[in-house]
Amino acid sequence: MTIKLEFPDDVRPDFQGFSPLALEFLDNLKINNERSWFKTKKTLYDLDVKFPMECLLAEFNNERRPAGFPVCGDPTKGIFRIYRDVRFSKNKAPYKTHVGAVMTRSGGKDDPGLIYVHIEPGQSFLSAGFYSPDRNFLTALRLRIAKEPNTFIDMLRPFSKPRGKYFVRNRGALKTMPRGFQDYTDSPVAEYLKSKHFLVGCKITDKQAQNPSLIKIISEFGYACSEMLAFGWDVYETAYDDDPRKHMRLKSD
Repeated sequence: MTIKLEFPDDVRPDFQGFSPLALEFLDNLKINNERSWFKTKKTLYDLDVKFPMECLLAEFNNERRPAGFPVCGDPTKGIFRIYRDVRFSKNKAPYKTHVGAVMTRSGGKDDPGLIYVHIEPGQSFLSAGFYSPDRNFLTALRLRIAKEPNTFIDMLRPFSKPRGKYFVRNRGALKTMPRGFQDYTDSPVAEYLKSKHFLVGCKITDKQAQNPSLIKIISEFGYACSEMLAFGWDVYETAYDDDPRKHMRLKSD
């Protein structure tokens, strides 16, 4: 029998941590990544994996999030589906072997600037920043970084300490300077200008994932990322000023 938990809007019980059953389920899913197996375990996923993530996001909704926390959690909008899109992938495994969710200014997935929560046995982490910004926004970010290199470097200082608990996530970087930025080859931010994403991270242990204090870890991470997120949002406000399709973007926002 399928059990469906229903709550009004974004109300959920207090987050108690992800149970050992949640991590065990994800471990077993790696071994049994098949529709027939998952179908018989769907209730376990809903109750032990998905629902705790909903409770975690609800701790950061507009009413409950700590004062000054830069983004909002919404358990109805912020969780990614467990189902993989395999249409264009050589890997035809139907399910993700982790549970992921985002918090943004609106609580939804399409809002730029986020904190991402990734729960996976032995590989859990937090990430914050701007993932895969579109061309106009990416160019505007690069321009601001190039024009204000010292500001950007100072902003990333908490994430650049050797063996620090926070770190810069280097993903999707170009091998050469992007078009139009060749004059900044010798800039102290040259390597950042090659980035396609602007993200920082924080690792989470299995023990931390299973404890209600994960809320505090996320809160502290969010405060540490506030300046970086504000930097990007400020750029975003003017990134499309010269785009003739600006009216289309505004209509869809």
